[in-house]
Amino acid sequence: MLNTTLQQQLRQPRIWALIMGIILVLLHRLVGEVNPAIDYIFFGIFVILIGIPHGAVDHLVEEKYFQKQKKPFSLFRFLLKYILQIAAYALLWFFMPVLSLSLFLVLSAWHFGESDMQPAPRHMLWKVSQMLLGTLVLFFILMREPAFTADLIFRITRESMAALNSWQWAAGNGLPVYGFLLVSLVFISVIAQRFEPVNWQPVKWINFVLLLGVIYFLPLLPAFALYFGGWHSLNTFDHMSEFLGNKNSIWRLWKAALPFTLLAIFFLGLTTLLWSGFLNHIDPLPVLFIFIAVITLPHLLVMNKMFSNK
Repeated sequence: MLNTTLQQQLRQPRIWALIMGIILVLLHRLVGEVNPAIDYIFFGIFVILIGIPHGAVDHLVEEKYFQKQKKPFSLFRFLLKYILQIAAYALLWFFMPVLSLSLFLVLSAWHFGESDMQPAPRHMLWKVSQMLLGTLVLFFILMREPAFTADLIFRITRESMAALNSWQWAAGNGLPVYGFLLVSLVFISVIAQRFEPVNWQPVKWINFVLLLGVIYFLPLLPAFALYFGGWHSLNTFDHMSEFLGNKNSIWRLWKAALPFTLLAIFFLGLTTLLWSGFLNHIDPLPVLFIFIAVITLPHLLVMNKMFSNK
């Protein structure tokens, strides 16, 4: 029985993601100063091979959502709306970077919590719990390298002292912030469980805690990549598979995502070439971050529809 359970666990992609994270932690601990290229390769594996593809089947989710609503679906209209949302958010970043960053952090926290805390009823208390969980996870990841996060915030907000000071206050009061978020999460979740009970899977939350334990020992970029690709994206693939009628395994969904994944990678590569050839006087990190942010917004909206209709 134990061997069967172990074999089932080893077939789960999350376990292999966790193992890769542990190997990277051991490298950092045993070798000391690891070649930065190793962290970048780790980041690329999880973000490019898993993270981007999990958002590249939004059209299938939207089509299924329209079917459930008994409404006609048009791929052209979907893509047009998707592109317009990206363009509008990119303009907002250009004119109001601090507001855009705040919006991105709030939406990301909500999306992470909503995806991780499934299946949760649509009760308001569970929604609050999801927001608290997502905020806790996001803050935990950003706190892996507070100084690097501060520098990133300063650069992407065009040297906004208000944004920098806000982060420095949060980082300087990390323990109280952790305590407030954790106590609030447990308190609200206990009350929510009394109103609308949920049969949670203990194994999932054990894996989640183990993942956070590994992330604790990683620098910011691989820490984010491990959570985003090795946990969040794989969970979302599962949710999408269920929403689409269990007809698609994670591997089949990944293959279905390939065209739009390659398109996203092409545009990212094109942007990199343009930067290296003509715009190398511009700081590349904010451009990369904003690129990720603007393509994330429409994905979050599609996922919210999916979770609200499950």
